[in-house]
Amino acid sequence: MVPVQVDLAILAAAVRHVGGEPAQVASALATFMERLSADGHPSASRLYVYRATGAGSGSAATPPSPARSRFLLAFLSADDALSFAQRTGLARAPRLMTLSPARALAVMVQREALQFLHIAYNDEPTANGLPVGWRLSRADILAMFAINSV
Repeated sequence: MVPVQVDLAILAAAVRHVGGEPAQVASALATFMERLSADGHPSASRLYVYRATGAGSGSAATPPSPARSRFLLAFLSADDALSFAQRTGLARAPRLMTLSPARALAVMVQREALQFLHIAYNDEPTANGLPVGWRLSRADILAMFAINSV
């Protein structure tokens, strides 16, 4: 299987696991990609996220407080991801990871604790601390696959 097919299969399995309709995976992913294209990012085949280690990051030993919003912050470029992490002091040594859009959606479907996916279009933090981008709630992502909120 080529990587794109593997990622689609992973997303379909995640959707199926939470009671969604796997047949909607291809069209939902196409709609997702069309939105990125409409926002001026037509070639977003990879998203860049980082796992923070160090001062500003949580660890397995210290779970995040219930009041703290958990989300997946993804960037369209590796440079923006690293620059944002370093500029904001979120991590001393951020470890960059890549995700396809399909895998990012699978993570959102699988992880109930994540409240939204924020795709950053640059590395400049705004007043809310996040870069300009597209914020997609978990409920909206679940609806893309005909999943009742889990």
